[in-house]
Amino acid sequence: MRLRQWGPVGRLLGMLVWRLSVMVTGCFISARARIEGGLKLPHPVGIVLGDGVRIGRGVTIYQNVTLGLARFPETASVSPDLYPTIEDGVVLYAGAVVLGSVTVGANAVVAANAVVTRDVPAGTVAAGVPARNRPLRG
Repeated sequence: MRLRQWGPVGRLLGMLVWRLSVMVTGCFISARARIEGGLKLPHPVGIVLGDGVRIGRGVTIYQNVTLGLARFPETASVSPDLYPTIEDGVVLYAGAVVLGSVTVGANAVVAANAVVTRDVPAGTVAAGVPARNRPLRG
């Protein structure tokens, strides 16, 4: 049930529940992020998913992953087009950072501590700082 349907009391209760969950888990997932089914968070501590992030089906995200803006917006309203898009079946390993309006293609892998600022084609591995795309073996 959506708490917003309860008016101001529901919004306040929703905010309190959200704040408590962030404090307990250390995981920030924006209410404006669009997440499809099957998201796996094996170790959710330190995960940050910004407002306009789009995540496909069957994505796995490990601890300390950040998906967000590449730069501070000039205006108060932030377009969802400035945030990353993560397609189906992607794995983001610990400490990975994906910034800006980039797309991580289906079944790609973002290695631990990689910093992604450019598109990652489907079925490849992005590793390094800044991340370079490599073919997925196996």
